[in-house]
Order: sequence, then C-alpha cells, then structure tokens
Amino acid sequence: MATYVFDGMSTEQYNEQDRELFIESYDGILIEKKPFKVELDSKEVELHIFIEDTDMADYEDTTDHYITLGVVPAFKSLTKENQDSLLNQFTQEDRESMLANPDYLLQDALDYGFSIPLHTVTVSPDEVEHTIKSAIAVRFGVSGLIGFELDRPRNRLGSTGWDFLSDYCEGVNLLNATLARYA
Repeated sequence: MATYVFDGMSTEQYNEQDRELFIESYDGILIEKKPFKVELDSKEVELHIFIEDTDMADYEDTTDHYITLGVVPAFKSLTKENQDSLLNQFTQEDRESMLANPDYLLQDALDYGFSIPLHTVTVSPDEVEHTIKSAIAVRFGVSGLIGFELDRPRNRLGSTGWDFLSDYCEGVNLLNATLARYA
C-alpha cells in the first residue's frame, strides 16, 4: 500500500473519488467545494482548502514544482470592501453571473491574495501527481487542526493566519493586529 506524505503529515489511505470534491481551475489549482467554519472575534468564516501546483519553470531556470496546501475564505466571508475589490474587475453583467455562482469567486479570492498558504513542498515533475494526491489525502488533518495551523506565524513580522483572516474578513488592519500582540 502506498504511503501519502505531505510536509510531514502522512496517511495510508487515498480515495480517487476525493478529487471530485474539488473545483479544478485552469491553472493547476484545486479548491475544495465544501467549506468548513472557524470563529473570528466578530463573525463566523467559511474556509475552503486549496491545493496549488506552481511550475517554477515559468519563473526561473528549474524544473521544480511548488505544491501548496492552504485555505481561502468564501466570498461571502470577506469584508464588503474586499468583496467589492474582487467584483469591480468585472462588468456588471459578469458580476451578476459570478454572484449567482460564488464558487467561481473562490479562484479570484485566491488570485487576489485572500488566501493563507499553510504547507508548501518542492518536488520534481515526476512527483507532482503523487504529491497532489497526498495533499488531498491529508487535508482532513489540516482542517481538523485548523486552529493550530492558523496560530503559526505566516510572515517574518509574526502575523498569524488568524491575523490574515481578521484582515480579509473583519477589516482588522494586519500590521496593527500583529504589532499589538508584541507590544
């Protein structure tokens, strides 16, 4: 039986049908259709797991791929200002279409930086598919322990995943939230 390992997390089980639980975008990104919820200070937020394959050959002279597993908030969980910044890139007709199916807006939220990368591994091209399967297989561990995942600092300032979510979904200034913890 194959072992599925992703950034230190492992399992012996992978179900091929689990890939169908993801929206697959045009650029190597999988976003889990069913969200899970977390509580912030002022609201409940829905998060979707995402898995992104970045082919580094597009950016530098290498064949490596970065496989990232993280979370992206549902469109309805973002602040009104952040929702508007996403929607304002589209025509009025396109906005109405996108609002009718907010799953389409998950990719835009990810592209606009409203995501929190939690784990990234570097692999060779021949390891990409197995690594993506491994990320799919261990995603329950990430969502089940999301509090611990979001507690970790996500940048060199010490901003945690919670700080980023508060910024995206409550409008709390990221820098002020981070500095307040160390004041």
